[in-house]
Amino acid sequence: MNISAISSGPVISSPPPPPWVDARTPLGRLIAAVLAVEPMRQLLFLQARRMMIRTAETWGIPWRHRREQLRQQAEPLLASSTEAAVVTPPYYRARFHAYAQGNLCWDAACEAEQATDSVALRVWKEEKQLSPEAAQQRMRNGIYAAIEPSLSGPVRNVLDIGCSVGVGTLALTDWLEQHGHSGVHVSGLDLSPQMLAVAKVRDAGGRIKAWHHRAAEASGLPAASFDLITAQFLCHELPGDASRAVLREAKRLLRPQGVLALVDQDPEAEVIRAMPPALATLLKATEPYLEDYFRLDLPAALAEAGFTAIRRVASDHRHRVLVATCP
Repeated sequence: MNISAISSGPVISSPPPPPWVDARTPLGRLIAAVLAVEPMRQLLFLQARRMMIRTAETWGIPWRHRREQLRQQAEPLLASSTEAAVVTPPYYRARFHAYAQGNLCWDAACEAEQATDSVALRVWKEEKQLSPEAAQQRMRNGIYAAIEPSLSGPVRNVLDIGCSVGVGTLALTDWLEQHGHSGVHVSGLDLSPQMLAVAKVRDAGGRIKAWHHRAAEASGLPAASFDLITAQFLCHELPGDASRAVLREAKRLLRPQGVLALVDQDPEAEVIRAMPPALATLLKATEPYLEDYFRLDLPAALAEAGFTAIRRVASDHRHRVLVATCP
């Protein structure tokens, strides 16, 4: 964790987007032009998916076996994970992560756990003997170390928005309980009922208070009801306007002195800014709102939403945590 990146006051601005994601640069225009050709985009989708699975299984992650296991257990839980009144925003129907149906399909839900392990291993890909579990724990430790200084009192109610299949939700629960927040109630919220069905399978012990099928920007949950809200790897999957709306909703949901923590790719990380063009093209093909994410000055957006004591911490050499307090 880059301790020198911690700021005692508001962070003023973020750097410009990496050149490969910025359509105003020659490289960015070239990548955008390639992705505008639909047959090429489809080919890149397939290539990205094959690469994800091949790499994960090379690292010892049982991608396909786990996918079938989770689907068999989760399918019976779909109805109980679906809130009929929820209106899915149009942006959420985009093609994410090499899935034509985005996050609203079983493959996306039943492969999210494996993909999350792959993300953790990629952070320390030079350490060949590192297990997925150890990599995941190290990545999470950096995240929680960034959040902890902002927690000024007992944490009793927590909401993990964009919780996906609950990998980060359950890990956060473990950390809070191990650090003296006994009796903490943690809930997860996501727009994908398939994801939530898988989350319930993974939460076999019922440790999570509730898995909400809601939109993060319009949760319908009671105001001032949470001490801590996390959004782990969510903002890069949102258009800029949706991210701003999520920040406003988080402020409404937090109690005074409550804390919001945003975990995501670090726009200042050299490994991201200098990404090879071929890899950058594959990444951008599977992340429709990536340019929005890198263009959005999240620290400034947090301040505009009314948050104070904004800190930026590089939790590892690929990711950052933005931590802010509700006044």
